[in-house]
Amino acid sequence: MVILSIVSYIASGLIVNTYKSYNQTNSMHKANQKAEIAITQIANRLEYAIDGTIVKRKSETQTDLAPIDQAPNDYTVLEWIGWDKDGFEANNIVNTINYKEKDTPAWSGFCNIKASGKNFIVTPGSDLEFAKDIVKRLSNDNVDFNASTTAAIFFPGNYDYTTVGYNGNPPRGLGLINNYNSATNTLYFANNLQRITEHYKLAWSAYAIVPTNYDATEKTFDLYLKYNFRPWKGEDYDTTKNSKLLASNVTVFKTYATQNRIHIKLCVKERFSIKNSASVCREKVVFKWENLEKHFRC
Repeated sequence: MVILSIVSYIASGLIVNTYKSYNQTNSMHKANQKAEIAITQIANRLEYAIDGTIVKRKSETQTDLAPIDQAPNDYTVLEWIGWDKDGFEANNIVNTINYKEKDTPAWSGFCNIKASGKNFIVTPGSDLEFAKDIVKRLSNDNVDFNASTTAAIFFPGNYDYTTVGYNGNPPRGLGLINNYNSATNTLYFANNLQRITEHYKLAWSAYAIVPTNYDATEKTFDLYLKYNFRPWKGEDYDTTKNSKLLASNVTVFKTYATQNRIHIKLCVKERFSIKNSASVCREKVVFKWENLEKHFRC
């Protein structure tokens, strides 16, 4: 009986330790997956940020705006305006307007300078009816090319939070679309353009990475992606809609800029027992090259 008791005691200890080890490994795996998926989504979207529009805010107050390379450490909300990658790459797919195969993008990114004017551009190679349909669907019918100025054209330039509409500043240097002609590939603007170049990017939304739901006991928070809002229209991100949960139980979310690089660090915690938890951190760097394209004026 004594021998059997000793063997049972040793065996039960091995089983408990094995179970603890499994739970810890499983928690580490879950935390690693959450951190990697979230930071990859952030980095992928940041690749399409328009130069000069990446800013940070203090907590969730939507105030105290600053460029990412000048923001203090307590500025935790990351925000930027992204150009429309989906419309630009929407070729060789079924056109939902005419129900036929397409071999051209929805918008080409090219401007015929000689045929354009102060409040319109001609963009050869585009299918503006198709572009309108794509953007309208992606924005849940919040963006239209007809007299709404909810979509905008950005030419290469020195943009910052004082020129694109953040915090209610009047937008400058971008074209606010209020009409179009699909037959002539012409975009009309509600404002006069300060300059026109051979290339442009179309944008219809800004994006924000927002820490929220802070748990003082666990020292964790949720990280949300906010989208479908337009600074040039005086819109801020909505805290109740147009949101996507990127990760929960986040312990660290830090971003900063050095030269042409944006650094992102994200840590996620996953409990494997009442008293113990596993924590995993991931870091990524997004390269943002300065636009060296020569400017051409009308």
